[in-house]
Amino acid sequence: MAACRKLSCDAVAAMERGQTDEARQLLSKAVESNPGDIDARRQLAEVLWQTGARQEAAANMQVAVRLDPRHAQTVVRCGEMMLDLNLADRALAFAEEAIVLDSTLAGGWALRGRVFRQRGDAERALADMQQALRYDPNSAAILQETAELQFKLGRPQRCLATIEHLLETTPAAEQSRQSLWLAGVAYAAVDRREDAVASLAAASQRGAPSPELLYQLAQAQRAAGRPADAAASVRQALAADGNHQPSRALLAQLEGAGVPGVDAPIRR
Repeated sequence: MAACRKLSCDAVAAMERGQTDEARQLLSKAVESNPGDIDARRQLAEVLWQTGARQEAAANMQVAVRLDPRHAQTVVRCGEMMLDLNLADRALAFAEEAIVLDSTLAGGWALRGRVFRQRGDAERALADMQQALRYDPNSAAILQETAELQFKLGRPQRCLATIEHLLETTPAAEQSRQSLWLAGVAYAAVDRREDAVASLAAASQRGAPSPELLYQLAQAQRAAGRPADAAASVRQALAADGNHQPSRALLAQLEGAGVPGVDAPIRR
């Protein structure tokens, strides 16, 4: 046991230094020295997962569940791995087991919601995500997924309330493209045009923007009475993908409107 704990501590230090291969080797030795050590088993599973050995990681996490079947968080993590491996039925079983063990654990409800979402049952997925938010109201991941489901179900006002809460509780520099993009299309859906432009423009500045994001920004700019800005955005989309048909159609519409500064041909 002492040797196992020493190896585990050394592995944590290696992880902190970014030396994942060394950490993996140390944790493998730790588990070999004491196969019943739950913490070492869980840590090994996570390192294996991070280094791409996902099947082996899931197998070790299942062993951790067998060693400590009443630890709800381990059950949830095992279910998350199953879902990422497209084993939805097994993920659902782990989610429901976790909910029975601890009905106040947000992770269990969120996991079951993700299973339902993967299966295309958005209503049940949303119900579970909202239950998860009762126990972890500021979880960025759960807020994001809840807002996405609300938008998918045609509830843009509720989506906005959720995504605005997420953005308000996240430092501006850490707001994700995904969150800003969703806020932008939700603002557009409720005809808040300037807010839509601002959010989509901010999303486009988070790394290299996709043609679809730039196209949606151009649509928002046109709706807000900014045709020249819309043309610039749609040309940027076409520079990234000249075959993006929605962008080609929108630029043709803008050029056909005869707006000053917009009616120039596409530059190749």
